[in-house]
Amino acid sequence: MTAETPPGGGLREQAAAMARTNVWTEEQLIADVEAAPPGRRVGAFFDFDGTVIDGYSLAAFARHHLRSLEVTPTDLGQLLLTGLRGVTTEEDFERFTVSGMRAWAGRSEDELAELGERLFVQGIAGSLYPEAWRLVTAHLQAGHTVVLASSATRFQVEPAARALGVEHVLVSPVEIVDGVCTGRPGGPLLWRAGKAAAVRAFAEEHGIDLLQSYAYSNGDEDVPFLRTVGRARALNPGRGLTAAARHYSWPVARFRRRGRTGATDLARTVAGIGGMLGGFTTGLAVGALGGSRREAVDLGLTLAGELGSALAGVRLDVQGAEHLATRPAVFLFNHQSQLDVLILAKLLRGGFTGVAKKELARTPGFGLAFRLADVAFVDRSDPAQARRALEPAVQRLQEGISLVIAPEGTRSATPTLGPFKKGAFHVAMQAGVPIVPVVIRNAGELMWRGATVVTAGTVQVRVLPPVPTTDWRAEDIEQHVAEVRDSYLATLANWSGRTQRPVVAESPTVDDGAPAPAVPAAPLDWGTSPEMNPIETAMWRAEAADPRLRANVTLLEVLDTAPDWARFRGAHEWASRMVPRMRQRVVEPALGVGAPRWVTVEDLDLDRHVHRVRLEDPGSMRQLLDVVGEFSSALLDRDRPLWEVMLVEGLADGRAAYVVKTHHSTTDGLGAVQLMGLLHRRGPETDPARPEPPAPVPGEVSRVGALTEQLVGTARSVPLAALRRGVEALGTLRHPREVATQALDAARAATRTLAPPRGSSPLLAPRGGDWHFEVLEVPLADLKAGAKAAGGSLNDGFLAAVLGGFRRYHERSGAPLETMTIGIPISLRARDDAQGGNRFTGARFTAPLGEADPAARVSTIREFVLSARETSAGGVTDDLLGPVLHWIPAPVVGALSGRVTGANDVQVSNMPGVTHPVWIAGSRILRMFPFGPLPGCAAMVTLLSHEDTCCIGVNLDAAAVTDPAGLVADLQAGLDEVVALGRR
Repeated sequence: MTAETPPGGGLREQAAAMARTNVWTEEQLIADVEAAPPGRRVGAFFDFDGTVIDGYSLAAFARHHLRSLEVTPTDLGQLLLTGLRGVTTEEDFERFTVSGMRAWAGRSEDELAELGERLFVQGIAGSLYPEAWRLVTAHLQAGHTVVLASSATRFQVEPAARALGVEHVLVSPVEIVDGVCTGRPGGPLLWRAGKAAAVRAFAEEHGIDLLQSYAYSNGDEDVPFLRTVGRARALNPGRGLTAAARHYSWPVARFRRRGRTGATDLARTVAGIGGMLGGFTTGLAVGALGGSRREAVDLGLTLAGELGSALAGVRLDVQGAEHLATRPAVFLFNHQSQLDVLILAKLLRGGFTGVAKKELARTPGFGLAFRLADVAFVDRSDPAQARRALEPAVQRLQEGISLVIAPEGTRSATPTLGPFKKGAFHVAMQAGVPIVPVVIRNAGELMWRGATVVTAGTVQVRVLPPVPTTDWRAEDIEQHVAEVRDSYLATLANWSGRTQRPVVAESPTVDDGAPAPAVPAAPLDWGTSPEMNPIETAMWRAEAADPRLRANVTLLEVLDTAPDWARFRGAHEWASRMVPRMRQRVVEPALGVGAPRWVTVEDLDLDRHVHRVRLEDPGSMRQLLDVVGEFSSALLDRDRPLWEVMLVEGLADGRAAYVVKTHHSTTDGLGAVQLMGLLHRRGPETDPARPEPPAPVPGEVSRVGALTEQLVGTARSVPLAALRRGVEALGTLRHPREVATQALDAARAATRTLAPPRGSSPLLAPRGGDWHFEVLEVPLADLKAGAKAAGGSLNDGFLAAVLGGFRRYHERSGAPLETMTIGIPISLRARDDAQGGNRFTGARFTAPLGEADPAARVSTIREFVLSARETSAGGVTDDLLGPVLHWIPAPVVGALSGRVTGANDVQVSNMPGVTHPVWIAGSRILRMFPFGPLPGCAAMVTLLSHEDTCCIGVNLDAAAVTDPAGLVADLQAGLDEVVALGRR
């Protein structure tokens, strides 16, 4: 026995699935626009290539230039090579764009504008997404300021803007000198940050409220562009933008691809044409037996429509079919597609003739059929001949034969309704028959102008009530034409019947005074990657192989007073919406290989992440550090989001503490500081009326699915990656000495990173895995001044102080003052890198313990750090291990990680913090102490500057450092030595 699905159950499940994935339909997109505030202060910014059109407008220009031999082999090769290497930076895009622009050098501005218009009509218009056109129309009807914002040039974009009725374009400029194109850009290109900057500048100039505005794009590079507005929408997104849309809770919509046909579509097209011609021929033959030519033609038209549509997979959804019984009449239809002939044959089923351009009279098969059906052939280039050709149509109407005619005169290049000619209206008036408007909504989606293949689907048709012409006069004909055309515009604009706004041909009245609904705050641009990178994978799997390599990162904040618990807890609900990573767990691919995936959970149980404890009297710092150490060293639940916080009350003087624990695979120290700076407030007050960000959309992925997806992606990318590598290798042949030097440097860096160090301290050799926390403080200005006096930076002075402290510790312990190994992280973050995640490498310094002069230590460290930043193994993990690290099993990763990081005696890190006062849940943060993990080393010493104080957190392996209090005193003495340098 099987359970039956209840009626509508499948639709409900589909709707629920769409809601979970934040996928919207076209109807939802348009309904959202109709519900938005009207008026010009709301902007609607549309990317062009891939968003408004399917594909790239540059392809049409490239094909033209290749056919015309207007592009040199050098420029063509540069375009291909750049494409193979991939366009990932502004430099790549500029190189790619300039290569394309060179074909325009020496051509006049007017010539390029005419070329752009011609290529649009001939090809680009056919790739226009009808859904995008209707979305643009919805914004125009709402009175919004619509803008096409594209990295393409105006010659590519402006023809489409005119066709869509869009007034504003933001495009990459082309240099024009004395009316002639130079083949170079005329200014900054609108790509990635450039497009975002252009939108902000346009908004400021035109008074656009970006928070209430919309942006639409398909490109991974357009995340900054989409983040400029409060209502971003990802249309037809690739994998990268899909992940970003999930992170920011942006709606996703996918339009039906244009021009993508397969064998099935081709077979349907051939069958449909054969069905039309075969049906018409059969009808003629059978009808001829009755002796009536008209009956034979009508039967042929009926069979042609039925057979052709059935075999082509074209169905009709007709409203107002009862009006088709009005005969004779002049049936008007808006002409979008070659399918219109088939549609009208199926709709009217005989009893009509038509009007066609004279070129169709010579079309094989169809030309004969048209002549047999008494179709009037007109020469559109000769108005007088066209009028004479229509004269017999009046007689046919008086004989009871209806007339079918397209008042636009030709197929539209876009879904935009063209101007109506008056010929059909004169014919109807002279014959005294009514006009019946037949409004075809989407025939072009199945077969657009210039297409040769039919795509199966349903054509929506609405037949309007007949328009009597008996009382018409010739002098009023233009008014009647306008009224009928307006009925088409209104029908197309209000097809679904959702909107109550009046639709007129011109722009609607703008209501700038209408109150705007609150727009929820957008999630932060932090932690957007959907997968772990190689270094994150290594930390994640090393911990699974060896718990001593646990990678918890902790931030201890000392508060001036305990915050209200409800407000404190609510702040974390809000933060989890602002930072989607806080609602994501890790999914390990099957077999434990491949990149671990971040997947949003269905619900976040705050009780498992937000904790509260109270210290016993007297509430000392030592008590606090012991509680924090125990909390921080406990492993995080690997099946839940990787963070926990704890509010510690009962500190002396009414103070409290806030402890944040995250996993290092979530972010490095700098990323954590960035996050705290974004989430903490600059004052104690809060805004209870602030609109909450939406909860991130939950994700679903299985372990097998994650592995399968990565295997497929790797298989697809390997051939292209190999080709790109080959291209890059060919480019390096011009500089063999430089290549050899780089290879030697990389080998040396790899040796320094992976080889066991020499000079480790025997005193710090034991490892137990238990954590012990200590803290120190020093005025920021004092440490900077001391380091500067010795010719170093704050980081150099801090390292010199730590080395001096361990020197004293060794000296007091009676250990030899030889060397110790210090691990130093080096940030690899670029200015435009996304926040969050991990972007660092490591350098290893065999430090001399015997140097007693703090100034000499600063100088030695300064020299090493400068050298390490230039020759560090920054590329080793990414370039050598990165491609394979995801595929190494956890035990191997654990052994490798332990070998690399556990060989260090001490790891030292310095991070800039916030320079201004900050609060959490109404409590001011007095100090921020960072604690890094112990990845097999004896000590982790981390400095974070907070306002005017250097807050230093020390994490010690209890087995390696048996006198932690003594070491803290020694480290303080080392700090004092460096500070004293600035007071000499």
